[in-house]
Amino acid sequence: MKNVNFFIVVLFAFFSSVFSQDSKEKWFIRIGAHDINYHPITSPFKDFFLKKNNSFNPVISSIELEHNIKKHIGLYLDASLGMVDNMRWLVENSFFLKLSHGVNLYILPHYKFDPYLRLGGGYHKFNNYINRELRISETKYFRTNKKNFFLLDGGLGLNLWLVSNFGINLQSTYNHVFAKQSKDYLNFWKHNVGLIFRFGNLKINPDHKIVAETEKDTYYEEKEKKKNEEKHFVEEKEKKICCDNQEDSDNDGVLNKEDLCPNEFGLKKFKGCPDTDSDNIPDYEDKCPQKFGKKENKGCPDVVFNPILFDLGKFSLSSRSLKIINEIAEIMRNYLPNSKFYINGYTDANGKSYYNKILSVKRAHAVFEALVSKGVDSSRIEVRGLGVGKKKGRRVEITIRKS
Repeated sequence: MKNVNFFIVVLFAFFSSVFSQDSKEKWFIRIGAHDINYHPITSPFKDFFLKKNNSFNPVISSIELEHNIKKHIGLYLDASLGMVDNMRWLVENSFFLKLSHGVNLYILPHYKFDPYLRLGGGYHKFNNYINRELRISETKYFRTNKKNFFLLDGGLGLNLWLVSNFGINLQSTYNHVFAKQSKDYLNFWKHNVGLIFRFGNLKINPDHKIVAETEKDTYYEEKEKKKNEEKHFVEEKEKKICCDNQEDSDNDGVLNKEDLCPNEFGLKKFKGCPDTDSDNIPDYEDKCPQKFGKKENKGCPDVVFNPILFDLGKFSLSSRSLKIINEIAEIMRNYLPNSKFYINGYTDANGKSYYNKILSVKRAHAVFEALVSKGVDSSRIEVRGLGVGKKKGRRVEITIRKS
C-alpha cells in the first residue's frame, strides 16, 4: 500500500505541474481517502452509520482528475484502490479497485460553497467473491465466480474552498454493480473526503464569490494568521490549566496517578484507557478491540455461520462443506475462544421419523468430529440431532449458546 500511495503522490505532482500552466481554472485534482460501505442486503440505508459496515482506506487511496467543459459541467476520471473489509460477505483485508468516469453538474459554480451532482460508470474489481456464498435468506444463497464487474454510480459532492485554488472535498456515491442474478447483492456506497486543487489565478472575495484576480490574497492571509494566533493562545491556556504542576504522560486529561493506561491516550469514563472500536467497552475488557461489538459477546460482533448441507440420505461431508467448516473453526478458535456452541442436525421429511432422528445425529456428529480435528475444544460443543426440521432441510446448523 505504501507503493500505491507513492504512485498517487507522484501522479498528483505531475498533473499539478502540467495543468497549472495557463489553465484558466478548467482543471481540478481531488486527492484523499475513501470509505466503502457494504450495507445490509435488505436496504441501502439500513445501519448506514454502523461502524462494521464501513471500511476506511489509508490517507491517500483515491485520486480524481476533472476538466470543466462549461461553467456548470465537468468531466472527471476517478481511481480508488486499497484493502477493504466486506462484512456482508464476511471477508477482511481484500483488494478493492474502482475506475470510473462521468460528469459533474455544478449548482453554484465560482462560489465558496460549491455543491454538485455526479453520474458515471466504470470498472470494479473485488478479489474475494470467488468461492464464497452470501446468505440472503434462511434457504437461499447467492454466489458469483467473477471478480471483475461493470458498474454505474451516482451521488452528491461538495467543494468548500478555503482559499482561491485550494479547498476540502466531500462526496458520496451509490454504486450499482452489474452481475448475473445479483440484484443489489454486490452494491456499495463509496464516501470520499480529501483535498481539492484548482489550477489558475482566482480569489474569493468577502461575499464568498470567486473571481479572477492577480493581486495577492491578503484578506485570507490575515484571517488565517489571526485564526492561528487564537488557536495557539487557547492551546497554551488549556495546557497551563490542565497540566500545571501535574503529570499526564499520554495527554488524555487523566493524571498518571489515576490513569489505568498511563501510556495510552484514553477516555475519562474508562479511567484513561482507550476504546479503539468505539463500542463502549474498554480495550482491556474487549475480546475484539478492533471490531464494533456487543457487551453480551464481550465486545465481539454477532457471528452467523453458514449451514453445512448434505445429499439425500447421506451424512458424509463434501469438499465444499469442509471449506465452510475450516472457516468456522478459525472463527471459533481466534474470535470466539470462550464461547460455547450447539451443533444441530436436521433432515427433510422423507423417510420414517426414527430413521430421520438417527440420520440427523450422524450429520451433527460428522461436523463435530471435523471441528475437533481442526483444534476446537470438544467441551465447548453440544451435539443435537433434531430430526425433521421445518423449512430447514438436509443440513447442520451451528449456533452460539447464550448461557
